[in-house]
Amino acid sequence: MRSFILVALCICLGSDVVFAQQQDEVFHYSTMEAMRNAVYSGNMAIGEIKDKGDFGLGTYNLLDGELIALDGVFYRVASNGKIEQASPERQIPFASVTFFQQDTLIALSNVKDFEELQNAISQALPSANHFYAIRIHLTFDTVVTGGASRVKPHETKGIAEFMPSRPLYKTSQKTGTIIGFYCPPFIGGVDLSPFHFHFISDDRTYGGHLISGSFKANAKIEVQLDEKEDYKIVLPSVQNEGYQQKWKKMEAQKSY
Repeated sequence: MRSFILVALCICLGSDVVFAQQQDEVFHYSTMEAMRNAVYSGNMAIGEIKDKGDFGLGTYNLLDGELIALDGVFYRVASNGKIEQASPERQIPFASVTFFQQDTLIALSNVKDFEELQNAISQALPSANHFYAIRIHLTFDTVVTGGASRVKPHETKGIAEFMPSRPLYKTSQKTGTIIGFYCPPFIGGVDLSPFHFHFISDDRTYGGHLISGSFKANAKIEVQLDEKEDYKIVLPSVQNEGYQQKWKKMEAQKSY
């Protein structure tokens, strides 16, 4: 009986250690370089990646919608802008998730638009060489987000070629949460740098890849930062044709 209790205790302690490690880790599936080379299919499902984080962003196989994860719920923004909860079986070609726990709170004021917000965050970061999960609850005066439209299997156009024709969603007076990450410049082949942001409204009727937005004068914005010490990259299986082919060298982009 004592040996059984000891083994059980070890197992519990081991699981606690693993969970603690996950809390301080960004789990990243595939790479932005793959998306630039038209690798739009992966073999990881929502039911699996939910174990890696409760907060994050990405897209779905064949670019069939934008992915937003907030408070453990994984959403899909369809090409028509409608939002639904993603089924556990739905697969992804690209995502970045973590368990969000605030380390630092940054208070900002007199920020007029999304561009100024990013500049202010850059200047306030404790270090430009670490990874940060970023969560911001705020109200946009005006806002524009981008969506994704499903492509055909074996599509050869890279992600940048679809950006001029991507669906755009524009609205005003929308309150919600910015979900995103700061990535140092050296990670540009893995994710967008310095920032990658998605947005979802409180009423879950509006969201997507955050492109632009403005705020009312004298708006006060609180930015929650969660500094991450570990960054884990998992690639699609060796059976993935897109990862087996030779890629073109693509110029890194700050945003899509």
